Amino acid sequence: MNAKTFFLIPILFVAVATLSGQNLDEAQRLAESGRHAEAEAIYNAALSKDPDNVKALIGSGYNYSWWKQHDKAQLKFEAALAIEPENKAAILGQGYNHAWAGNYELAKNDFQKLEKMYPGDVEAKKGLGYVSLWSGRGQVAEQYFEDLILAYPKEVEYYIALAQANLQESEIKKARVVLRSGLQIDPDNRVANELLKSTYTLAAPVELDVWAGYSETGGESRFSLRTVQLTGQIARNLRMFLKYDNSLTLDLASLVRANQEAQAFSGGAVVTWNSKLISRVEYGMRLLPDNITQQVFSGEQVVFLPNNMSLKGGGFYGWSSTIPKEWLVYGSVRVPLTRWYALEPYYFLSKVEGAPSTENRFMLNNQFRFPKGYEVNLGLLFGKAGVGSEVDDKGIFGSYITTVLPISQTVWGLASLRWEKAPFEELKAAAFGVKLRLDK
Repeated sequence: MNAKTFFLIPILFVAVATLSGQNLDEAQRLAESGRHAEAEAIYNAALSKDPDNVKALIGSGYNYSWWKQHDKAQLKFEAALAIEPENKAAILGQGYNHAWAGNYELAKNDFQKLEKMYPGDVEAKKGLGYVSLWSGRGQVAEQYFEDLILAYPKEVEYYIALAQANLQESEIKKARVVLRSGLQIDPDNRVANELLKSTYTLAAPVELDVWAGYSETGGESRFSLRTVQLTGQIARNLRMFLKYDNSLTLDLASLVRANQEAQAFSGGAVVTWNSKLISRVEYGMRLLPDNITQQVFSGEQVVFLPNNMSLKGGGFYGWSSTIPKEWLVYGSVRVPLTRWYALEPYYFLSKVEGAPSTENRFMLNNQFRFPKGYEVNLGLLFGKAGVGSEVDDKGIFGSYITTVLPISQTVWGLASLRWEKAPFEELKAAAFGVKLRLDK
């Protein structure tokens, strides 16, 4: 080996190491911008040359974790920690990967381990706060992020996380105060602004809905109270309600013509099992003309899917000792097409005991949701009535519009128009109401 070659070796080594470092920096940039496949190629190339490259292992782990390939990410973090058991970035990455995969206890263990290794470390406290938040322990998360705000009052991220914890505990007013404090630091923060706007669309801890309506059917018309419903947040995941329903009095032509009433009293609950599953159940009694009573049980299940889509299914069953039993089932899917517009097709199937056939309906709802709770629903429906073969035209047609108009944080206006034509009758109905909201 001559002298020139001897001196070139360290220069070439430094150049290769520098180039490798630049490549890993580029891979990190790609991963953070969501270009995960390109980042993966760079990390794999680096690891094929040096399988023990801790920086590449950790970077690859984060890339896979952000890519939602949590099993692959875990292998990379484990490999890095096998080489450097106390590597802070690897422990942090493993903790967040566990949390994003829903393994909250494992994530908690990682952040607690980090806290013991580095007492008072802000990343460990932040990780424990997020694990508490994401696992639904809002009160614990509140304490972590309140402490972090005291220590770092200029970090808007902590205000956002604290507000999310407040909302988990149905503390809507507190969340708004926290978010406004954060926005004083960074008025243009998109996440904080959007979260603040969303608080105006959330269900309040106590709500009272009152509807009145006018209907015209069978050549007659009537104006009357339509529904009254009181809803309360009983527990973090449980809402219960009591309802008075006078809709049949306004909508059934036979009752309108005879000036009779059909009222219903019921109670129910809405249970939020987790972020992807909500159930509603309701039991009540209808008081029909001629001292006839009918018991009614209804239920609904909502499953939330990725990309803000959701599936809904439900129905009711009514029974009595003096009139025929009846049932109805339905299903729908909600497909958001933009941030403010979603398409919701519904299918309904119903039957009255003894009727010649089942009745089916298809409804297409167009939902428009705007900031601060404004909402408009426009829909069309058509179907086939459950009547006998002697009826030539079994078609059912209709349309409707409903609106939600927040007047203030406490008072919302409600309104609807509806038209429906069936084989033996035509209904025109208008309703308006008010929703009173009491925030906690």
